[in-house]
Amino acid sequence: MIQRFIFLLFLVLGMQRVAGAEELKQFPAAIQISSTASDGSYSLSEIAAAVRKNNFSILIITERDLMRWQYGFWPFSRIMQKTVEEKSLFKYGIKRYLNEIQDLERKNPDLVIIPGVESAPFYYWQGSFWKGTLSLHDWHKHMLAVGLTREADYLYLPVVGNTRGLLLPWRLSNIWSILVPITLSVFGAWLCFSYGAKTFGIAFWALGFLLVWNNYPFRDSKFTQYQGGRGIMPYQNFIDYVKGHGGVTFWSHPEAENTQKVGWVKVETLSHEHDLYMAKDYTGFSVFYEGYEKIGIAGGIWDEVLSQYCRGARLSPVWAIAGLSFDADGDLSEALKDLRTVFLLHAPGKSEVLQALKRGSMYVSRGRNSSQFSLDSFMIIDAQTQTKGVMGETLASSGNIGIVLKGHFLNGQAQPFRIKLISNGKVIRSFETQGPVFDILFNTFADNKIRSYFRAEVESPGLACLTNPIFVSPITGGGK
Repeated sequence: MIQRFIFLLFLVLGMQRVAGAEELKQFPAAIQISSTASDGSYSLSEIAAAVRKNNFSILIITERDLMRWQYGFWPFSRIMQKTVEEKSLFKYGIKRYLNEIQDLERKNPDLVIIPGVESAPFYYWQGSFWKGTLSLHDWHKHMLAVGLTREADYLYLPVVGNTRGLLLPWRLSNIWSILVPITLSVFGAWLCFSYGAKTFGIAFWALGFLLVWNNYPFRDSKFTQYQGGRGIMPYQNFIDYVKGHGGVTFWSHPEAENTQKVGWVKVETLSHEHDLYMAKDYTGFSVFYEGYEKIGIAGGIWDEVLSQYCRGARLSPVWAIAGLSFDADGDLSEALKDLRTVFLLHAPGKSEVLQALKRGSMYVSRGRNSSQFSLDSFMIIDAQTQTKGVMGETLASSGNIGIVLKGHFLNGQAQPFRIKLISNGKVIRSFETQGPVFDILFNTFADNKIRSYFRAEVESPGLACLTNPIFVSPITGGGK
């Protein structure tokens, strides 16, 4: 008991010492809204007005990049195809959109506005058009890409339907896509002029001409919609492309399922939470609305992926955000009151927000009381060195640590709080308290052999709040 009292005394003194450092401030963000530039019903200016009215500091817009479905008929699948296309960024004009974002920034200097896209990198067909059994798969398997700044970054997005983004370099084997149609055309001309077989000659010449047209630009694609399921490859390809161009990627709604009939075509996307195991180097996932039951819950897939990182089996952690997934349905102001991602920054700015996304410096909250809640502090302090770690950081520690968790309702309303502290996939401490404020301070021990992590959940009527993890790495031993 005396030892615990001494530790807590040192912890309080350490907190006082930490308080002298420059404090991080909270900036609420609305993430994943699309405008009339794609499939949304609100204009960009109306979105900005609603976001400001609800006291958000950051707006991340994610327009649908390409809403186009194509089914081609072999062997002329590129030129003889049925195409269905709806409003999207590619149809609206990428340069036009980016210019409008710049104009919106000038009109709203107090609002950080970052453009992005919601993308379906891949879909594929199964069944037969002729037999009436055609089905479209994985169209609703979406990813968010944020932080792409140039028009060319969008023009070459590697998604099905955007040919320029999927073309492979020219290879010697591609010569057959030129030689075969040219040979057919030459043979057809020879039949016409040498033997007078005009019907057969014209038929061969026309076939060759159509194949030249169909095969242009005489290069293979990384994948197409006619090859069946390709596993994680198209999504990993998308992740790698966005990362290579300075952006970040998040799985949009990994637990969502979608099955419907469009005419006589079946459209089906199954929940794809296990893709979080398969993919590497993505930035994170939307824990709300459709990412908590299997992924974000204690001991779920998120914890397993974080444990992979701690063991060195994954190069980077995975972070949680809240994605509104707001397009054409509902009242935007009401949606904004229900869900937010709160960034911890020294000052707001585009580069600061993107860096915070990359390092996990944010928490998420959901529910009718989420706009009235503030998570004032979540930090870990090493008992020996008195150094601290906050969300997204790694604290080098001797193993004896103190955890600080504070929050309150801005309106002063007294509410019951249920608080869980999760470490390495297990709930290690639970607390229940009543009031407008909670202030938890306790000590525990981190693994002194390998890296570990701690994250927290706070629940109250009308509120569900999740933090991103803090990592603790041994000062000596197996930590990295």
